[in-house]
Amino acid sequence: MRSPSMLLRGLYWGIRCREFGRGVLVYPGVHIVHPEWVAIGDEVTIHKDTVIHVAAKDKAGTRPVVRIGNGVHLSFRTWIAGRVGITIGDRTGFGPNVVLQDYTHGYEDPDTPIEAQSMVGEKPITIGSGCFLAANVIVLPGTTIGDRCVIGGNAVVMGDIPSNSVAVGNPARVVRHYDRQRGEWVRV
Repeated sequence: MRSPSMLLRGLYWGIRCREFGRGVLVYPGVHIVHPEWVAIGDEVTIHKDTVIHVAAKDKAGTRPVVRIGNGVHLSFRTWIAGRVGITIGDRTGFGPNVVLQDYTHGYEDPDTPIEAQSMVGEKPITIGSGCFLAANVIVLPGTTIGDRCVIGGNAVVMGDIPSNSVAVGNPARVVRHYDRQRGEWVRV
């Protein structure tokens, strides 16, 4: 059963977000910067201390910058920072402290503080449906994770991870995938 404060948080974010589905649970301490650029599907759970920060590059655009599918579970202290596009597929779950960021800070000028330099490397992130990203995973700009993937704890993901794969490490690499012809999981 939802508490009155949880219902109020849902109502508050439901009014402010671009799209906001039915049955969304928003726990205390969730912060969404520029919710007008965020679309949240049905039956999504967003746990305590999660931050979704949108700094939309295309301010005139009409599509959401961050799109969270149906049945997604964002665990404690998730950090999502988007400028060009982050999509999370249906029924995907995150462990605590997962970070998705579709841009980085430039560092070319050695005499200028990093935070004062322009954003670079802006590339969309796509995470497929039915995935699980374990604790402390970091997903870098330009990453595509296919459907039904498991990303092991503390992995740093960049590039493409094919569907039905298990990836671990820094940088993350595929260590197993499901071979449909053989009908079994195989080591890579």
